[in-house]
Amino acid sequence: MARKNPESPNYLPIIKWQKWEQKALSEIFSEIKSEVTPCIEIRDSSQHKNLVKNFQDVWNAPALIDYADPRGVLTQTRQSDLYEFLCHAVKEGFDVSPVFGPTEIKRASTALISLATSFSEVSIRLRTSLAQLPLSEQTFNELRDARSAIPQGKNTRFILDLGNPPQAWDASNIGYLKATLINAKALGFNSVYLASGAYPDDLSFIKTGYGEIPRQDWALWQTLNTSTPELGIGYSDYGILSPQWTEEALIRMSSRISIRYTRSNDWLILRADGKTKDDSIAISQILVTTFQNDFQGLGFSFGDNIIHHRADSSAPKKDKLCGHYHIAEGWSHHMAHVIKIQY
Repeated sequence: MARKNPESPNYLPIIKWQKWEQKALSEIFSEIKSEVTPCIEIRDSSQHKNLVKNFQDVWNAPALIDYADPRGVLTQTRQSDLYEFLCHAVKEGFDVSPVFGPTEIKRASTALISLATSFSEVSIRLRTSLAQLPLSEQTFNELRDARSAIPQGKNTRFILDLGNPPQAWDASNIGYLKATLINAKALGFNSVYLASGAYPDDLSFIKTGYGEIPRQDWALWQTLNTSTPELGIGYSDYGILSPQWTEEALIRMSSRISIRYTRSNDWLILRADGKTKDDSIAISQILVTTFQNDFQGLGFSFGDNIIHHRADSSAPKKDKLCGHYHIAEGWSHHMAHVIKIQY
């Protein structure tokens, strides 16, 4: 598939390895799979065991593997789990890139670093914010030391992860981002990414009906990439989940179901009054009729196929996929939209 930004590396969605995100990955269409390299976050030991068991069946293609906690810290337990997975990856021949924070690669055990740097690529992910740029001398030195910990000649990827992007920015902000990525390239990183996520962690401000959430993550990347096309900046985002989302959110799941549908400049949110199958069908029918100019239709993605089938009044109700499938379909459509229409 011809990419609109051929100088940029693969799209890098940050995936939290929940069941329904796995479903979205496993059902990705072959025509875009080669353009997507997910960064898989492993948040606890149960997910670690699941990754060891299911990576091959779910994805079995190039991926970044990040075992740090949401703050970017690799505890001893997380180091042990990462080591175990990497041993498994070597045995099975998985094409993965271990991910470290700039300070965490220095704290990691010698055995883990030796194993991690045996892979064809190692990634460094700096979690920061636009307000913390330009980088302090200490942070830059940590980034330099992190690159030095990886053997010369080894492919390296640098991810500047802002978490939530700002609502607005100016030329000085873009200048700081540009300088940070230029300096990273000068340190020897082969590819550089800007990552952020604008999806909120709470949809309660959207009442029954529909709402629109600006995709500030895409807008910021596009502004930066337009100003610096020669850098070939990679695009990375958190898709239809917030950077602040954690497993605890499952405990306080909304009593109302939503469709999260990616458009080029925003997410269209269709929110029902309840969470029954009838509610899912109703908002799906609204999407394919009232918002027919936005709906990409049958064949666009696994997610669009689910929505199309759910909205089809002639299809048996018992066969319509609802509930948590809204997460799988949202992620599936999002990745397809980024690759087919934008990136």
